[in-house]
Amino acid sequence: MIRGDSQKLDGKMVTEPEVKGMLPDETLEACARQIIVNYFHEMMSYKEGAKEGVDIEFVHEMRVTSRRLRAAMDNFADCFPKKPFKKYYKMVRAITRTMGAVRDLDVLIAHFRNELTSLTEVEQTDIRGLIEHLQREHKEARQPMLMLFEELEEADFETEFLEFFVGEDF
Repeated sequence: MIRGDSQKLDGKMVTEPEVKGMLPDETLEACARQIIVNYFHEMMSYKEGAKEGVDIEFVHEMRVTSRRLRAAMDNFADCFPKKPFKKYYKMVRAITRTMGAVRDLDVLIAHFRNELTSLTEVEQTDIRGLIEHLQREHKEARQPMLMLFEELEEADFETEFLEFFVGEDF
């Protein structure tokens, strides 16, 4: 997907943000804020779909975007006060980590399901047992992710993050 384009995931429209309006005379800090906020909005646009757990692509996209956000934060860390920045960075890293555990199992389950048709009946039985085991692990792996989302909502993480990175304009 090209920045600014929209796509449907599980019947919902999700749009990749464009970084508009950056001019050559803007400060590095202003550009950093805009880039970080855009990645943050993109990451959070996948949260509800990830929580629902119907389409594995929401988890994948949220994880990928959280990694992009962390890379941007790494690049621009010197533009922000160290202590509050570190707090937000750790939370984004926690999101990436919990999404990774779920995503890894999504990939394994999808792989084994795709392999079923090429196997003998006996092999299919064994693989179905493995898939059932992985699905139980997946259900367990989703719990920390859902708990993290709940904690972030209770702490009003989204608002705090945006207030810090957008600055006084938020």
